[in-house]
Amino acid sequence: MIGIILVLHGSRVEEWKNIADGYKNLLSEYFPLVEYGFLEFNKPTLRESLEILVNKGATEIIAVPLLFAAGMHFYRDIPKLLGLDEKGETMINGKKVRVVIAKPIGVDKRVAEILKERVEEKIDGKS
Repeated sequence: MIGIILVLHGSRVEEWKNIADGYKNLLSEYFPLVEYGFLEFNKPTLRESLEILVNKGATEIIAVPLLFAAGMHFYRDIPKLLGLDEKGETMINGKKVRVVIAKPIGVDKRVAEILKERVEEKIDGKS
C-alpha cells in the first residue's frame, strides 16, 4: 500500500502545523495513508512520519515536497532525513521500504490563478 508524506519546511510560527493539517486532510480525500513531516523546527519529523505510515501498513512511500523549486532541501536534506540509501530505500522496524520523492511544485498555471486571486483580494480591499 502506498503512503504519502507531505514535506514541509517548518517554522517557529505555529501556523505551519495548521497548513500541514489542511493539506493532509485535502489529500486524504484521494489517498488513504497521508501524513506530513517537517524539515526543521516542527514535529513530526520526516522520519517520524515515515515510521507512522509504515506502522499503518504502507509498503511504499511517496514524499511530496510542498516546495516551489529544487534546492538543497530537495536534493540533500529530504533524502538524508528520510534515511534513504542510494537505491531510495530505508529500513523501518526491520522492513525495507522504498521511498520516491515527487518533484517540487515548480511553475504551474494553477498556482498563478491562486496568486492572481490573492492580488485581486487586496485590490478589492478584502482580508
